Amino acid sequence: MQLIKSPWSNLFFEMVRSSSKSIKITSPFVKENVASKIIATKQSKVSVELITSFKLMNYYTGASDLAALEHILEGNGHISNLQKLHSKIYIFDDVRAVITSGNLTNGGLVNNYEYGVLVDDVNLMKQISSDFRLLQSNEMAGVISLQHIADAKAILAKVPKRVSVDLPEFDNVTSVEVSDAYGGGVDSIVSTLKGWKREVFSCIQSLSMPVFSLDDINLFVPHLRAKYPKNNNIEAKIRQQLQYLRDIGLVEFVGKGKYRKLWV
Repeated sequence: MQLIKSPWSNLFFEMVRSSSKSIKITSPFVKENVASKIIATKQSKVSVELITSFKLMNYYTGASDLAALEHILEGNGHISNLQKLHSKIYIFDDVRAVITSGNLTNGGLVNNYEYGVLVDDVNLMKQISSDFRLLQSNEMAGVISLQHIADAKAILAKVPKRVSVDLPEFDNVTSVEVSDAYGGGVDSIVSTLKGWKREVFSCIQSLSMPVFSLDDINLFVPHLRAKYPKNNNIEAKIRQQLQYLRDIGLVEFVGKGKYRKLWV
C-alpha cells in the first residue's frame, strides 16, 4: 500500500498506459481533456468502464463534460449512471487500485490537494473489484448511451450560458438537496422531449413537491390512457419513461418507490 498525494497525474497515466486488460473508474465528475487523454494513452484492447453521476446540472454548470462521456463510449467503453455516487476509485487490470478524494478532472489529478492510497493487496483487490460490479448492478444504476448524451446536449443547447444559477427555496423541506437541480429552465426541457417522454415529464412537473412517489405519478394513468388509448400497459410505460428521465439526468431514484426532481 502506498500513499497518493497531489499532483498524481503522472502516476495515473502511467497506470493507464501499462494496463493490459481493463480500467475501471468511479468518479462523479469527469472532464473532457482527461477522458480524451485516457483514450489516447491506453492500449487499444483495454476496456474502460466508468460509473458516474449523470445529473443534467453537472453538465449545465461545467462541473462535468458530456463530451468526456462521448470519448469513452466512442472508444468502446461502458458508462453506468449512479446518481448517489460519491466515491473516486481507479482500478487497473483488477490488480491495482487508487482510492482517493480526486475526481477524474484536472482538479482531481493536479490542481486540488487530494489524498488517497494505492492498493495492490490481492485480497483487497478482489473486494474492490467485486464492489465495483455491485455498484454497476445496483437497482438504482442505469446504463448511459450516446443517445442519452445527445438528448441531454439537445436540452442544454437551448439554454444561454450562465455565470450563476438561481435555486429555489422550498417551504417545509429540510432533507432534500436542491444544489444539483438543473436551473436552465423547463422550456428547454419540454421543447426537446417528444411523445411519451414529454407527457410523463409534464405530469411530474405538475406535482408541487420535489420528491414524489410512483403512486403519485400513477394518478395520471387515466390522463395518459386518454392520450394513448391503444396502449394497455400505461404503468409499465411510465416506469420506462422514469428510467429515461433518470438517464438524461432529470430524475433521481431515491429508493422505496420515491423519486426526486432534478430540475427547478
